[in-house]
Amino acid sequence: MFRIVTFSIPRETVPGLARLDSAPGRPNSCGLPAYFSPSCNLRQKIETNRMDDDPGDPVDSSFAARFFEELRSMRSEGLLVDVTLCVEGKEIPCHRVVLSACSNYFQAMFSGNHSESKKDKIEMGGVSAEALRLLVDYAYTSKININKDNVQSLFVAANMLQFMHVEMACEKFLTVNLSADTCMATWALAEKMFSEELADTARHCAIKNLEEACKTEEFLQLPIYELQRYISDVELHAKKEEQVLEAIMLWTRHDLKERQRDLKDLLQCVCFSRIDKNYIKNILKEDKVLAKVPGVKKLTKDKALHQNLRTITQNDILVLGGVKDHYLAGDVGMNDSVYRLELDSNCVDSNPLPQQIQESVGFAACVLKDDVIVTGGNKSLRQAWRYKPSQKSLMWLGSLNKGRWRHGMAVLEGKVYVAGGCIRVDDDVCILADVEVYNERTNRWRKAAPLLKAVCNFGLTSCCGKLYAFGGVVDPTTHMKTDSLQCYDPSQNKWVFKMRMPTAMGNIKACTVNDEIYLVGGPLERAMRFQPNEDSMCYEDMADRLAPWDHCSATVCGREIYITGGQTEPEIVELNLSEHSPNLRFLHLDNHATVQCFDTILDTMVTIKDLPLALDGHCTVTIAKDSN
Repeated sequence: MFRIVTFSIPRETVPGLARLDSAPGRPNSCGLPAYFSPSCNLRQKIETNRMDDDPGDPVDSSFAARFFEELRSMRSEGLLVDVTLCVEGKEIPCHRVVLSACSNYFQAMFSGNHSESKKDKIEMGGVSAEALRLLVDYAYTSKININKDNVQSLFVAANMLQFMHVEMACEKFLTVNLSADTCMATWALAEKMFSEELADTARHCAIKNLEEACKTEEFLQLPIYELQRYISDVELHAKKEEQVLEAIMLWTRHDLKERQRDLKDLLQCVCFSRIDKNYIKNILKEDKVLAKVPGVKKLTKDKALHQNLRTITQNDILVLGGVKDHYLAGDVGMNDSVYRLELDSNCVDSNPLPQQIQESVGFAACVLKDDVIVTGGNKSLRQAWRYKPSQKSLMWLGSLNKGRWRHGMAVLEGKVYVAGGCIRVDDDVCILADVEVYNERTNRWRKAAPLLKAVCNFGLTSCCGKLYAFGGVVDPTTHMKTDSLQCYDPSQNKWVFKMRMPTAMGNIKACTVNDEIYLVGGPLERAMRFQPNEDSMCYEDMADRLAPWDHCSATVCGREIYITGGQTEPEIVELNLSEHSPNLRFLHLDNHATVQCFDTILDTMVTIKDLPLALDGHCTVTIAKDSN
């Protein structure tokens, strides 16, 4: 594509042009001889295909880079610099137009009737010199280095000076780096900056890390209303209710003179009925501050105040099997342990994995009546077991009709279903469409209607009385994936295709929370919500992931989904074994121990304490907390 630009030039300024009028040939509408007609027609034909406001086509792909480079050069040499920002005794020369293009704050300052619009030097308050320098550099480069040392001052400056994209980058950095140590400080900063989304995410992280969060200085600085909101949250992860009481007393003693009057109100957030009576008796005897609270004894005995129990703390997570080591030659080291984790990811117990499934990859697990049902695996294809966590015992179940691994497993209407997966036949791997359902009464597996499309490494869950199978691998050789969604109705023993996923994908996990399905893992950059209702069926993007989660595991606890482990991005590794041989190249995989917690109500993703070891390809299930 090209454009013709026509200039109007006075005839008398071009030597010889006037003589053309007397040249042979009949003049045309342009006032020129006939042999000039094609140029006029060409102009008309070309420009009729262009809109008047069409910016045209790029003719120089390096223009933007050179433009920025020239701006930086002009600034460093002081060319056309028309303003100097002064902060903390330092001066930052720059161009008004550049700052105005990046910041509504500076645009209003320089283009309005403000006194600063006429000043050569402007004193800047409320920001640090380093943060302002970084923002000005960003205006000339579109790049900025955010780290743990500058993020707070940079966030404040970007918020005040309205550098929107830098502010968003700071929020992202703070979110990704949330931890038990930083959540309270981030929460306080987000509230100060009126960043609601970041504040909710940081508060969610603090709720999951009470034990560590209450040791921070920021916890001690919480205003009374925020503390009440924090400790009264039913999702608060307190291992024992005593922790809530101890946190309140810690906060009160930090400024006893001012805070003692608030203590009675705060104590109403404690579920005293869940605290051992001897503990209450002893603490009232030893803690004079607590004992002086008016009506404290009545408060500890009033059961009417203690109905809002933190039920979420009544669950643990079991982590079974998986790959713990990836070696360069492609071999793997297996996790042969079962880990029992509290919901803050603190490991409270570990035991050897039952010998029958040690060294096995690709088995599946689900919970049925407080027991864990385990099926398949590449070393135990047709086997099925019932594991009782309370007794740490394993019971054999009837064998599957068809062995499988990397399959899906879910409970629907009190029945366990296994679907899809793969199996090795001679030297080939075959993808399965077979579906089986377990009959507890007969201890047998019977066949159900097969999947419409054979898949392995897919997401399977039950929701609203049906099974849903999302995506999966359909070709074991090419690892080709599908975007299909298959739905099973047990009343008809029939599968149907439903609304396709936005893209083909495998290794995803499907989890059901409150009659909605959430997809995590695999290639997804963020959690995805699926509405199964026929009238409003759709896919919706949710919170971003904070760590790679291909080959992760996921389990539901209340309104939250716990996503554990996964593989990191693969990398090419070269090994030189000798001077006389070429380098050997390997595609090296690695995994990690990160635990991400996704709150489906708040739409927040936070990380909590890591797994005891890095894992991928493992199983996780939610079980009742051990009462012992």
